[in-house]
Amino acid sequence: MQITEKVANFVTRTKWDDIPAQGINTAKEAMLDCLGCILLGATKKPSQIIIDYLQDIGAKPQATVIGQKMRTAYDLAALANGVAAHAEDYDDISIAMLGHPSAPIFPAALAVGEMVKASGQEVIAAYIIGFEVATRLGLALGFSHYNRGWHGTATTGTIAAAAASARLSGLDETQVRMALALAASLTCGLRQNFGTMTKPWHAGNAARSGVTAALLVKKGFTADINILEAPLGYYQVFRGEKSQPLPKTIENLGETYEIVNSGIALKPYSSCGETHAGIEIMLNLRQENQLSFSKVNSLDCLFNETMNSVMLHHEPKTGLEGKFSIEYCVARALLDGKVSLEDFTDARVDQPEIREIIKKVKIQLEPSFPMMATTIKATLDDGRILSGYLEKPKGYPENPLSHAQVAAKYKDCARLVLPQSVINQSLALMESLEEVKNIGQLIQVVSG
Repeated sequence: MQITEKVANFVTRTKWDDIPAQGINTAKEAMLDCLGCILLGATKKPSQIIIDYLQDIGAKPQATVIGQKMRTAYDLAALANGVAAHAEDYDDISIAMLGHPSAPIFPAALAVGEMVKASGQEVIAAYIIGFEVATRLGLALGFSHYNRGWHGTATTGTIAAAAASARLSGLDETQVRMALALAASLTCGLRQNFGTMTKPWHAGNAARSGVTAALLVKKGFTADINILEAPLGYYQVFRGEKSQPLPKTIENLGETYEIVNSGIALKPYSSCGETHAGIEIMLNLRQENQLSFSKVNSLDCLFNETMNSVMLHHEPKTGLEGKFSIEYCVARALLDGKVSLEDFTDARVDQPEIREIIKKVKIQLEPSFPMMATTIKATLDDGRILSGYLEKPKGYPENPLSHAQVAAKYKDCARLVLPQSVINQSLALMESLEEVKNIGQLIQVVSG
């Protein structure tokens, strides 16, 4: 069986009872988290620009843009909701996928689910199917793909969104293969754009492209049916020098589940995931030693080259750049003893005390460190050195947020758009999503 054929077989033939209960629970937590991020992101400038753009287009009102009191074409609703989901960089992470899974997959599933009046159970299954496809591709492409500048949220996220959309659209195996192929030609996303509005565009465009691919193929559009393994296809084009063989990562597809094995990390801070270990270490050092920023002479931050290439803004000038600056995130944790949503604004990044601390931060590369592992050494004015090391920050599968914490995060995000009664209603629907008969019921509640 060809690789694309095997993936299409998995997309079309997976049954609800095939999916582990742990995987279903993880997916529900991730989708709840993502819905909160969409509602929060709907209030931010990138989303407002997208809405202005969509109003100029004046597309047919087919699907809901969450939190905007607006309907637009199916693919454009996926675009808008995907941009909103990633606008604050507060959404979840999959190391296996090399990016953010829910921001491209969930908005695509919502748009197509609304179109076909899918049940909550069908949307959950489609989400998990998309996630499994994305992680198997991400594991094959490896960090060499990421290190070359590709953003996995776009490159594996587009294929994931297409898989989820194809599943909900009811495509047969040959059509799924073509949808994956069309999506592969719609795939792009460069990490140089981190710290700008184009990064959340990657997520939205991936969601949009997945929906577009499925709906066009359903109408008879054609594409190469062996796109994943073909000589000029997806894997050969996007693979790096140290990529794993694609057949190796695909061989157990449907037998084991990465949503269980590697899981999904949910964020407690609205900055890039690579900053989180540094934030936690600094918060702990500050609390344990009653540390004042004025007593710190220097801060050494140690991590690997891949992480350094993500946190590429060493002298951030905007709130968005601050999200991708270990210097800013560590400085904020030291100064305030907390890092919150309100800290990623231009004014906060330009605070005089923050600029003073940023000058004291030095980066050291440690090639042996695993991804996300960070050490911070604080040299004090009395000569003492305080240090901490962390591999798995809060929110990672090995150190997960509780459901109560995920629900609290959802409420905190949703309060900017929805009244408390609606927040409670939507939370109850998400907690019992597999029992919802029509996903339109949830969408109507959170539509604003």
